[in-house]
Amino acid sequence: MSIFLLLFIALGLLYYYKERNRLFQELKVLNKLEYAECRHMNKILGLSDTCEMKMIDTIDGLQRVYRDIAVAFIVLLLFLLPSGYYLAMISLRPMRESIETIDSFINGIVHDINTPLSVIKLNAQTMQLTLQETLHVEQNRRILQGIDEIESLEEQLLFSLKSERYVLDISEFDLDQLLQERTLFYKDVRKSVHVNYRGSMLHVKADKPLMKRMIDNIVHNAIKFSSRDSEVSIRLEGERLTIEDYGIGMKHPQEVFNKYYREDQSMKGLGLGLYIVASVAALHQLAIDLVSKPQRGTRFVIDLKNIKVI
Repeated sequence: MSIFLLLFIALGLLYYYKERNRLFQELKVLNKLEYAECRHMNKILGLSDTCEMKMIDTIDGLQRVYRDIAVAFIVLLLFLLPSGYYLAMISLRPMRESIETIDSFINGIVHDINTPLSVIKLNAQTMQLTLQETLHVEQNRRILQGIDEIESLEEQLLFSLKSERYVLDISEFDLDQLLQERTLFYKDVRKSVHVNYRGSMLHVKADKPLMKRMIDNIVHNAIKFSSRDSEVSIRLEGERLTIEDYGIGMKHPQEVFNKYYREDQSMKGLGLGLYIVASVAALHQLAIDLVSKPQRGTRFVIDLKNIKVI
């Protein structure tokens, strides 16, 4: 379509200059004829009137040229738009079918993994109640933690597939209580990083599992990219939730919310974590302020005023 438009512009300019030159030459010849006729009549009639050659300031007929070009452009658009749309649909069909196949494949894989994973988790939880030796208890706890990570990855994959058409399940809950519960879990993710929480009661109306997923993704990233004996701070103050770390920071913070983007290709992950954070925030109409500096840390500030229960 772009090629056709460029070709039309080139032909239109060519037509315009050709017609402009033709009309100019016609006016020039007409002026010469009028000048010659004036001198001839003066000679016949014996007059001494001065005959002057007219200056050509405007070229009559250019309005018709403009109209012809405009009509041709409209006709071209009427032809190109349906044709371009049809060709675009044909050319994008293989890509659309590939995306649908991949989505279907991921859904199938997640569904197939769920059954054996549930069996493993159930048995591990049962064993946790009966184990006596500290070493075995710790080993079993790590198994359960690994299962939680797999389930988390499943949730992120499934959400990324349907984020654009996701329907929120809104309920009222105390965000402070949720953060206290999650902080206990964060402390076991990586013992060498200290996760601290400070906040007060704040009732919100939101999709609780999605809010949990958004907060988990930010905190897990903070823990993963923090050095040993570093601190991750979570603060719920008024209408703002702040999650701050003092880790390696980000070189391109404006890019991290893009799907599949990863700053460090050597680290494991799919590049979905912060994309899901941005998607959940958008679904709840929450504003996120992100400040990050390399080797100095990262701070997320989430404005909760749109979901706060007044």
